[in-house]
Amino acid sequence: MFSDTLVVTVNTVDKTLVRINQDAYASEYLLREDTGEFSLRLRNTSYTRAGTGVKVDRHNVELVHTVYGAAVGDPPVIRKAYIVFENDRGDPLADAEDFTFGLVSFLTEVNIGKLLNWES
Repeated sequence: MFSDTLVVTVNTVDKTLVRINQDAYASEYLLREDTGEFSLRLRNTSYTRAGTGVKVDRHNVELVHTVYGAAVGDPPVIRKAYIVFENDRGDPLADAEDFTFGLVSFLTEVNIGKLLNWES
């Protein structure tokens, strides 16, 4: 289990989020500030792949930053980033970790900047 607080660093500033919910295979963390809030969700689910009967484990991490409107009635700005990774049951965890680390290592500052500028 993850700890009761998690730290996410945004623009070199540590944001400490506190766990506000823990369900069977998911948890939610929250930090409320004067100008907005950060929410982090961790989810684990599974499903059976159609046609094969293979069980697949699915893992999701989602970070949402809501920036409150400057004045009453102004809409908030919402930023969301998430990653999903899946592995077949029986796939060695070390191999699934190595594969997922490969994707995470691709998400460099340069490559994220390219994506935000609509490069593909």
